[in-house]
Amino acid sequence: MDEPDFGPRGYLPQRAARRARKIVLREQMGRSWLLAAFGATALVAVAGLVFVLVAGRAPGEPFSLAGLVDRVAQGDAGMVGNAFVIRGGGSVRAFVPPKGEVQWCAQTDRLEAADGRVWTADGRLVGGRGRSLTPLRSTVFQGTLFVDHDTPLPSPAPDDRGAVPGCG
Repeated sequence: MDEPDFGPRGYLPQRAARRARKIVLREQMGRSWLLAAFGATALVAVAGLVFVLVAGRAPGEPFSLAGLVDRVAQGDAGMVGNAFVIRGGGSVRAFVPPKGEVQWCAQTDRLEAADGRVWTADGRLVGGRGRSLTPLRSTVFQGTLFVDHDTPLPSPAPDDRGAVPGCG
């Protein structure tokens, strides 16, 4: 009984497999392979250079300068330029400013208004009467907040959990 043979003979008849192996091993790699390698190297180098040049710039249109993000302390909420910013959830989130006086409550990790409205860090209304906050696309570049006021994002649906202000 013949032992199974793996490799080229498993795919080709024995005589053709011997000839194919010789052709593959003896075939000269032409100049086209060398040119293709140089072309791929140049393409990667140009793409890397473009990335380095573009990644180090402030965002352009439709983003506009709002102000320094440090105007609002970490773990708080407030106005930066004409955007309402929450830094209480660990990240920087920008919203269309809500009506009335609003403050961040560190004990509940929620945004609260004096009239009893309560929002989560993502702007969802979870207590009181009203609407969820309207988020804005935003980015922080070198400590400066840039906000897109022209295309606000959809507000999250209110979820009446009956939350009450925890900071009074």
